[in-house]
Amino acid sequence: MRLFERISLWWHNIFRKRKLVIVEPESGAERWYAHLSPMAMVMSGVALVTIVFAILLALVAYTPLLDMLPGYRTDASRSRQTLIRTLIRVDSLERKMNSMLVYNENRILVVDGKMPTMSSVKSDSVAFDKSIVPPSGADSLFRRQMESDRLFTINASSANQSHTKITAVKPMEGIIAERFNAKVGLFGIRMAAAAEQQIVSIAQGTVVAVDWLPESGNSIVVQHDNGIVSMSRNLSGAIVTRGQRVNAGEVIGYSAAEQDAEKMFEFEMWMGGKPLNPESYIVF
Repeated sequence: MRLFERISLWWHNIFRKRKLVIVEPESGAERWYAHLSPMAMVMSGVALVTIVFAILLALVAYTPLLDMLPGYRTDASRSRQTLIRTLIRVDSLERKMNSMLVYNENRILVVDGKMPTMSSVKSDSVAFDKSIVPPSGADSLFRRQMESDRLFTINASSANQSHTKITAVKPMEGIIAERFNAKVGLFGIRMAAAAEQQIVSIAQGTVVAVDWLPESGNSIVVQHDNGIVSMSRNLSGAIVTRGQRVNAGEVIGYSAAEQDAEKMFEFEMWMGGKPLNPESYIVF
């Protein structure tokens, strides 16, 4: 019973108000006073600590307060910058590898006599389709009608195509350094010219590949309306994109800034999976 009475008395004293007074030391006169209980003082202290903590948390989260402290985020910032640089390099390497795979696939299709297609490409986050016109029944019927006409067909063999029926312009102003020789694996020509020379499309067509490879630099592949596929390699840069329509003589890129035996401009022409001698179709 005594224990219960002690607990009850302690609980009553906690909520019992006391008078807090501020007096002058000389005269003893009261200047300010307040009636407070121990529980009220404890709750006021907890509330004050909570408010101060919330203010500090807001300052740390939404202001550069910690960055002003010398050496606080030095290691963290260095680690973050290193991680960002690594991610950028990995992303760039992935893009290069994807470009190389697409280029190799299109080149295999051209060598096999097939037409490279502009399939759907996946970026980092969104899949998008680069098809110029979605296929439809009417489109398929129109294609069959056009391809059945020998005048407009693009699937004719190279034996039925005469170079006199093909109007093409030379891809670059320069000198032919190495001529076409399929027996030694040179399926086109190599030209020497001034640095950053303009590279143009030999005829009207559609760009089917714009890629970069370590051994041949920037490369551009154009599918022309007459069934010929032209390939330009060892470029310093390309100003066209895959799927873009180009006209004869339109600039598509630039030759290498520093040309040597390995970085010399290369130009090839293909039809029906067979290499063509560019000099038989173009006056250089």
